[in-house]
Amino acid sequence: MSIISREKIRETILRTLGDVIPNADTQAINPDISFHDQFELDSIDFLRLMMNLEKETNVTIFDFDYPKLSTLKGCEHYLVERLVPMA
Repeated sequence: MSIISREKIRETILRTLGDVIPNADTQAINPDISFHDQFELDSIDFLRLMMNLEKETNVTIFDFDYPKLSTLKGCEHYLVERLVPMA
């Protein structure tokens, strides 16, 4: 996944989140509230989410960046910076 749209990034994040937490209502997600607070995502599930996002997007996510990816908005911002070419 080299060049990708913002919409595709959001779809990928939501699909990956649904894979990690099958009962998560990804349609009702608040983009500003942490995954932990919305879905009681524990640290192991969060790590699985990060690893799956790396695999899906072919973007290396460093562990020191994990706090930036704790929300849908944070994930989108992080991945857009790395995948969407500058206009």
